Amino acid sequence: MTINERASTSLIPTATLEAGALNFPEIMMQTIAHIAPAVGLILTIQFMTAVSGVAAPLAFLFGFFVVLTLGISLTQLARHLPSAGGYYFYVSRTVSPKAGFLTAWMYFLYDPALTAINLAFMGYFFEATMRLEYGINCPWWIFFLVATLLITVLVYRSINFSTKIMMFFGAAEMIVVIALSVYSLLHPGSGGVNFRSYLPRNSYSISGLYLAVVFSIFSFTGFDGAAPLAEESDNPRRNMPRAIIYSILAMGLFYSLCSWALLIGWGTNDVASFNHSAENPCFVLARHFWGKWWILIFVAVLNSIIAVSISGTNAATRVLFAMSRAGVLPQSISAIHPKFHTPSNAVVAQTLITLVVGLGLGFLMGPDQEYYFMGIVTTLALVVVYGVANYGVYRFYSEEKPAEFRTRLHLVCPLVSTIAMVWVGVKSVIPFPAGYLKYAPALVGVWIVLGIVVTYGMRHSIAKWLPQAAEKVV
Repeated sequence: MTINERASTSLIPTATLEAGALNFPEIMMQTIAHIAPAVGLILTIQFMTAVSGVAAPLAFLFGFFVVLTLGISLTQLARHLPSAGGYYFYVSRTVSPKAGFLTAWMYFLYDPALTAINLAFMGYFFEATMRLEYGINCPWWIFFLVATLLITVLVYRSINFSTKIMMFFGAAEMIVVIALSVYSLLHPGSGGVNFRSYLPRNSYSISGLYLAVVFSIFSFTGFDGAAPLAEESDNPRRNMPRAIIYSILAMGLFYSLCSWALLIGWGTNDVASFNHSAENPCFVLARHFWGKWWILIFVAVLNSIIAVSISGTNAATRVLFAMSRAGVLPQSISAIHPKFHTPSNAVVAQTLITLVVGLGLGFLMGPDQEYYFMGIVTTLALVVVYGVANYGVYRFYSEEKPAEFRTRLHLVCPLVSTIAMVWVGVKSVIPFPAGYLKYAPALVGVWIVLGIVVTYGMRHSIAKWLPQAAEKVV
């Protein structure tokens, strides 16, 4: 009997993912790539500066502290319950199977859609750049299809191979952005090198600084990207929490220091022109410092999109696989490739999701609006996911691990980060967005209602899968 045949006849297939395939560097880069640092900085800094002025780096710093509390809460579950199921298993184990299923339902608006919205936006960005710079017309959907095929092949091939490619792209994007930041500090614009960016009084307004903090938190989204790869990681109980915290610390430094350096390079006395630049200010700086080699910044954004797409697809496919293995999704999705030890059918399923979401929303509202639309959807969905998981942290340690319970770790951090995420969710929709974006909160609301209905309808089968999923905690 083949491995795929066994997968279709058993609730928990005999074949397994490739245990120990990922060492600490790969695990940490999985998380960093999932955050997409080059995209998070280059494509957001102009907006953040437009609302908060020269204090945008301070907003990144505040956002870092909020995300750090979320990361600390996640590590408290990851070190005791490492599983390919990620949040859906954490919540099922610490709150209830029905709450876990509903959490997974909300999660489907996040990682499974991540590759689609990033590749669609990069297709839009690629099309505009090729047309303006080189007179080449390459429709966004062509880039999208080629990139989707590339991501599918890499992830299908093996977890080790795809993460090595991801590490290369992720490292390259950060090196280029850091290099531009160093050039900016060595050649400051009007205002010279100063630290005005870290003083709240230099923001345009307190409300503007609040909005920038909200946007900065969204830039950190993805710090949980390594959790679903626990079963393929070496010593996950130790390495997974370290990778999550170290990556958040690294990204906190990256965002707060590089954004400051880029504003110094432009000139903090001339921030108005930074805000109103028709071309991305980072591209303008790169042209000023590097001439024709400015293209390296564009390549860094491209690298960032490819890396986050690999990372997101790896994470999403492992959650689909784990849910299928437990009997929540069709059992065929839990099939393991006999040679590559990857969840091959889950990869195919994820590719179909990428195509439907990316092309469907891209043609409906445009690939750029798709990115912003799903950005709001993702933010609101994560408010639910993180909030319920934080409650799970408190319950797990107060009820099952009382000897390990620590007020700061298991009560204060979860509570503070939950309140912060609710605040982020409110600020994401108030004032109410215009155009297609106004439908994003409605979509999330309808999705929650559907999730509750499905959860109620499957309440008997949902209760059966947790014991079997628990057998796969590593």
